[in-house]
Amino acid sequence: MTRVAAAVLPVLALAGCTTSLGALGVMRPEREPIDVKLLRPGVTGRSCSTSIVGMRVSGNEPTVREALDRIMALDSEGDVVVDADMTLERFVTGLYNRRCITVRGDLARMIPTITLPTPAEHHHH
Repeated sequence: MTRVAAAVLPVLALAGCTTSLGALGVMRPEREPIDVKLLRPGVTGRSCSTSIVGMRVSGNEPTVREALDRIMALDSEGDVVVDADMTLERFVTGLYNRRCITVRGDLARMIPTITLPTPAEHHHH
């Protein structure tokens, strides 16, 4: 093995990675179906933290909530993210480490709907 290859292999072994956390239809605490008005399609929010030699130099532990809050801050009317996709990115070398959670989706506003009960004897028209 040449000296160049011996020097490059350890660096390549420390390369970062990206892992998908999966796609979600809607990100919100409740599980009921909703109607929405699309406000901003294809937006991104990120939450990251960086450490050098184990000492955190920026950000707290990355959270989905922080990434989601960054999307919500784009439009005061928005209250839900639909067609969301989350990604966890890690770049770890031991000396320099960076972790990020990214949420991509469509910022929307929920549209309230009212369902009225009908009498049992009511038939379709």
